[in-house]
Amino acid sequence: MLRRIRRHFLTGLAAGLPLATTVVVVWFLVTLLGSILGPLLARVPGLAALPRWLLSLIGFVVMLLLTTALGALTAGIVGRRLVAWLDHLMQRLPLARDLYGSARQLTDAVFVRRSSLRRAVIVEYPRKGMYAVGFLTAEEPLVLPDGRRTVGVFIPSTPNPTTGWLALVPEADAMESALTIEEALKLVVSGGMVRPAGRGAPDARTDA
Repeated sequence: MLRRIRRHFLTGLAAGLPLATTVVVVWFLVTLLGSILGPLLARVPGLAALPRWLLSLIGFVVMLLLTTALGALTAGIVGRRLVAWLDHLMQRLPLARDLYGSARQLTDAVFVRRSSLRRAVIVEYPRKGMYAVGFLTAEEPLVLPDGRRTVGVFIPSTPNPTTGWLALVPEADAMESALTIEEALKLVVSGGMVRPAGRGAPDARTDA
């Protein structure tokens, strides 16, 4: 009897977990993006009386529409010139240029030129016994003053892969991963909940 209940429970878990994971991730994104415009929408006459969750949903939809409109705008000649002008302006502002330049390079690498991320690797970080998914940023190793060869590995944050930090990892300690760039990004964004199809866990092997 207990064995049958256990089997039914595991079957139900296998059936419901993908749906629950999708709902949690989507709701997180809706809440995160909706909270940006939610307070502003609450000041609009006629919208202030709406429930908070509905304002977040409306804010999420508005954010998607604005982002799509921005993408459509920048696809045209006028939009490209406007973006180039804003880019030039931001690069000249004393306080903002360093932050803007770094953010621009990172977003271009992740979303526009994914080839800038050479391949997905797994490194022992932030301490021994713990591992993180990272992206090799250059094939050419960086030699430290003491002669050790290291590689630059960008370790993205979850759930926003456009932020993270750079780790100089000894060349021999950067483990090759069977994950593609897209699979590794999905793994990071979902916090490990979305895994590559047909794999229980990332397959890592140490470089020779």
